[in-house]
Amino acid sequence: MGLGFLSAAVLFVGSFVLYAEHCSVSERSRRGPSQEQASGPGRPEAMHGRLRRQKGLLAQKKEGWAAEGNCGIAPLGDVFKGSRIIGGTDAQIGAWPWIVSLQIQYGRILAHICGGSLVKNNWVLTAAHCIKDSSDPLIWRAVLGTNNIHGSHPYTKIIKVKAIIIHPKFNVESYVNDVALFHLKKAVKYNDYIQPICLPFDVFQTLDGNTKCFIGGWGRTKEQGNLTSMLQEAEVHYISQKICNSETSYGDIIPETSFCAGDEDGIFDTCRGDSGGPLMCYLPEHKRFFVMGITSYGYGCGRKNFPGVYSGPSFYKKWLTDHLYHKSNKGIFNIYILLGQVLVALGSVVLLTTP
Repeated sequence: MGLGFLSAAVLFVGSFVLYAEHCSVSERSRRGPSQEQASGPGRPEAMHGRLRRQKGLLAQKKEGWAAEGNCGIAPLGDVFKGSRIIGGTDAQIGAWPWIVSLQIQYGRILAHICGGSLVKNNWVLTAAHCIKDSSDPLIWRAVLGTNNIHGSHPYTKIIKVKAIIIHPKFNVESYVNDVALFHLKKAVKYNDYIQPICLPFDVFQTLDGNTKCFIGGWGRTKEQGNLTSMLQEAEVHYISQKICNSETSYGDIIPETSFCAGDEDGIFDTCRGDSGGPLMCYLPEHKRFFVMGITSYGYGCGRKNFPGVYSGPSFYKKWLTDHLYHKSNKGIFNIYILLGQVLVALGSVVLLTTP
């Protein structure tokens, strides 16, 4: 009798796990995690506030540009202050809280390879060509919350990399589809120095030559120069495909999924070591920064008529959202399905062996 009761209990638990996780995960993939359960009973004011914030996040996701609820806001930065990379100057700590240094570690030797943009608490957006020589996630690390990659700060976080995902149609020769994602081993906690930037889905079409855009990175400050340990920043502007693909510029080699930004005279530009970093554009109607572009390549650095070329994340909306949302939820769902199946099978075995 005891074994029969145990088997019935195991079957019930297994079935409940299967049912409950099917319902909850399918809801989360559509609407996000339940804030009502997070609030707990007996706290109507806290629950109401969280529900209001969740509603705002849902609206932003519907618009298609928010990876996180408070993306694109730099608590310590000021859009219209600071200095004007090639032609840039030192950025203050906290000015660009989403910029990440992607580094390779060989024993005690560390090397900054590329920049990146924090778009979710455990996802960094970067360029695919950054990984062409070193695709093993075990040797990579992400450094967040600093402007000095050789210094330390109480809010600096160093996180190992769980996986590297390169766009399947990336062309290493032409740099077409130059986009990749780093999946961090653990989620980072946001603070004044670490924040996500907004993805540009459904707002990219508003980008024009009058949009305030900025670049930042630890790359060379001149074409044949060295990398810098201090984050550099500079203001640039969008340059149309017509100008950038003209005969006096890149001559029709810029693909439709990329565009140019910088300065026609070459005064401000990205350079080697800045690859993968964001083109950060401020949209006053949203009061937020968006990662309109990913630093991809250029002919030299700071050369007249050859501005920087940027991959446009907005052209990869489905690919990015598949990895940032659906696949992670699907993985959790599959784990719970497996757990439920194991429990059901165990209950069946106990029933069969019960006299």
